Amino acid sequence: MRDHTKLRAFELAVVPPSPLRLRSGLPPSLKLWRTSRWAGRRLSSVVWHPSSGVRPPRGFTLVEVLVAATITVLVITGALSTFVYGLRSWQAETVKNEINIDLEGAMERIRQDLRLSSVGIGLMAFYPANASEYTAISFPMSNVGTNGLLTRDESTGKIKWTQTVIYHVLPGDPDQLRRTVFSPRYTNATPNDLYSQLRSVVQGTNLSLGTEICTTQVVFQNLVTLRIRPPEIMFDGYAPAYCKAQTFNWGSAVLSNGSHNLKFTIEGRNSSNTTGYKVGFDKFTLSPSVSPREGEIYLPLNGHPHSPFYSYSLSGGSVSAQDMSSNGASWSGNCQLTYAGTAVSNSITFVAPNDLWCDANFDNPPGIIVSNVSRKTDASFIASDPFIPDIVISMDKGITWTAEGCAEGTVGNVSIPKFVSPAVINIIYGGTNTAAAISMNGEYVRVLFEAGTTNDLFINNAKISRQSSGTNPVSGTTSNLSFYDSGGTSSKKILSGTSTWSDWVPNYVINRDNNYLVQFDLQTGSEIFNNARGWTNNSVYLSALGTNMTKMLVGVSALEVRYPSSGIYRSGIFDTHIASPGYKELKWTHVEHLAEGADIDIRVRSGNQPDLSDAGAWLEPGYFQLCDGANSLTTLSPQGRYVQYEALFGCGGLHTNSAILRDVTIAWNVPTGLVDLQVDFGKGPDYGIVSATVDGQSFVKGLEIEMEIFKKGPFGTNTAVGVMEVRPLNTNK
Repeated sequence: MRDHTKLRAFELAVVPPSPLRLRSGLPPSLKLWRTSRWAGRRLSSVVWHPSSGVRPPRGFTLVEVLVAATITVLVITGALSTFVYGLRSWQAETVKNEINIDLEGAMERIRQDLRLSSVGIGLMAFYPANASEYTAISFPMSNVGTNGLLTRDESTGKIKWTQTVIYHVLPGDPDQLRRTVFSPRYTNATPNDLYSQLRSVVQGTNLSLGTEICTTQVVFQNLVTLRIRPPEIMFDGYAPAYCKAQTFNWGSAVLSNGSHNLKFTIEGRNSSNTTGYKVGFDKFTLSPSVSPREGEIYLPLNGHPHSPFYSYSLSGGSVSAQDMSSNGASWSGNCQLTYAGTAVSNSITFVAPNDLWCDANFDNPPGIIVSNVSRKTDASFIASDPFIPDIVISMDKGITWTAEGCAEGTVGNVSIPKFVSPAVINIIYGGTNTAAAISMNGEYVRVLFEAGTTNDLFINNAKISRQSSGTNPVSGTTSNLSFYDSGGTSSKKILSGTSTWSDWVPNYVINRDNNYLVQFDLQTGSEIFNNARGWTNNSVYLSALGTNMTKMLVGVSALEVRYPSSGIYRSGIFDTHIASPGYKELKWTHVEHLAEGADIDIRVRSGNQPDLSDAGAWLEPGYFQLCDGANSLTTLSPQGRYVQYEALFGCGGLHTNSAILRDVTIAWNVPTGLVDLQVDFGKGPDYGIVSATVDGQSFVKGLEIEMEIFKKGPFGTNTAVGVMEVRPLNTNK
């Protein structure tokens, strides 16, 4: 017999780890495993022995079956629940994706449209008007050129607005976000027309203007809310040293006709500012005409035609007018209104009528006719409240001609022939002759005589006359020049190196278009030599010494005049930007000396052409007489877009005082529309941070668009919210 023990040990050692199948037909006490091949090698059979511990397989018990069934039910239930939840989640995500796609698509569409638009007067409209936030918007759009910018009119350079686009939500089940387009845009639409059109679209009537054609597109349908509001804007006035800030454009707001409350509130201060909460107002504009309101015109309260135009109120703090001309930059009128707040939340509120022309510095636009008057800075107001100089219009007097202005070279002494009469005739040129140039008209005149530096000058029979031709005077224009300290005679001894003014010649008219002759004889006596100061010009004859014409001025160095009898200031032509303004009234501030005949009267005219070629007669037939009366402009005809005023100055008596014009205000009615707030601030180390509102509403510089979409889903209502800030840039960039 074979040794099964050894065989079993050997065979177990070489059995491969692959599964073995039980060989059938063997006795129960001995089971042989089928011989198999592994790796090309024949293996011997394996024999089972009770001592091996391996048991043959057997069936399941009832308990095992029940446990297995329970586990199977739990697994299937869990799998089914997971499948149902996953299906509902998939449906919910589908709803979320749908409203997110609607939201993103709509916001991007609005963004692209607004970037092709512009905020400005007569361009945008909002619904409802005068609200803190809006639910509908109307704005212009243009085509994009090859350069990526909006197309412009070749002749005017202005953007060509081709469409009016309106976004609003039409309530329903579901709501509809609608984009309504009017094309081609009616470019002559007034702000009131645009608001009427926007209101009609919201109400479903779609009012077209002119030849516009209206088309409406549903951007999407869902429960939706649309909110349009301006972002918060503040101005930080801090600077290490006092200076003028660049014009700050606060944005736009919708204003109706009449007066409005423009409020500036202190919100805090820069971390570098540890000393104060001041705000400096040089000027601001808040009107369709962009007419500037000077800060200092509000002070003193009764110094200007304030009612109802220029008034203010305070919530804490104080105000003063401050001369800023020494602080480097060019302040309008050299001054500002300084508000000194004491704490956060202090505020100053200006009354801002809509609309008026405030001509306080006489440079917006500058005058067209300035006859015997000029624009000047008058320092006589610094001795009284508001203690600042003022830019004014007043008549002109003073030195109207000097010999220095005629000289190309200077001769220190001119010896005058003693026994010639008249010894000297000087020609004082007027008109356009650049060798003389009498600069201003006047009434009352006096002459400055000047001796040489080596000897005295003895003059006699000094006279002035208007030139006819050559050295011949015009008949009746000759007046003696007398000297007070010589007993009122026309003789005078002028010591060497000195000069002497003649007395004033009463009521003598100097017209700068004419030439004048100043002549004198020499006194006879013990003096052998007479010397005068002389000035030469190589181009023209300036005097006659006896019978000899010379190119020298001899002994006469200046002419001075007092105020003329009358003067005229005609303003520039102002554009109200309103097609048919309803003019209301005219007021002005002046200083008059009526006892001396120094007064001012003003009249107004209007038209629809920029040059006023179609203007009617001046209103009134004469001039308005009182600035504080009811100077009504309601009868002004036509009630045109362009307006102009003319001021007549008068002077009498001794002609020593001129009336002074400090400002002129013309007011009119306007339709509801968008206006911009622009402020020229001062900055400094103690200036704070401010916000601005008008009648409680914020200004729109950019637009904050908020949209919220609702839709029911498997787990309740799904919501998508989007907020974006867009600033219309006149470009699609």
